Amino acid sequence: MQVITINAPGLEWQAKCLADRVGREHKGNFDAIVAVRRGGSFVSEAFRKYFPRERYGERFEVDLHRPSTKYKKGRLVKMLPHVPLWILNTMRLSEARLLKARQAMFPNRKKPNVDLEPALVDLLKSTPKPEVLLIDDAIDSGITLWGIAEAIKAVNPAAVITTMAITVTTRHPKIMADYYMYNNSTLVRFPWSKDFKNR
Repeated sequence: MQVITINAPGLEWQAKCLADRVGREHKGNFDAIVAVRRGGSFVSEAFRKYFPRERYGERFEVDLHRPSTKYKKGRLVKMLPHVPLWILNTMRLSEARLLKARQAMFPNRKKPNVDLEPALVDLLKSTPKPEVLLIDDAIDSGITLWGIAEAIKAVNPAAVITTMAITVTTRHPKIMADYYMYNNSTLVRFPWSKDFKNR
């Protein structure tokens, strides 16, 4: 397990690599791109710069307030820029180990409540077999993307969902990315991460 930092130019390069690969390997067009708000939004924006505009339709976002992010607010966040990088890396590795232990103890976690945008619901209902590209920055437990995918399928069971993330950090997430840059327990510090240090 390792921690790496990706700055803004690095994200652009990663997004271009993914856009090139999806463009080569995915035969159809996407009726919608759905991004998980914040991290997935940034990845989606970068991805769309390099993916042919004629190959995707509308773009939507899904906002989920996950319980694991509650503690990442307040005084601790203000201190992070002043904490040495090796300590930040240790904190991330510890958090990842706790997540893996939690996954082993509670493998059947409930899917999150997901509210899809009304315009996305309309598109799903009006398209016989909609193709959706679902984007997040990282897949840890996979519960988030799985919950969104289930919500999409609940509206239209014929929907074809393709998933994409920069990194997959666990061995057996609830839903796997079809396209990714890392799938070897690589923890990525993004420009929008609370502990990002631009070096």
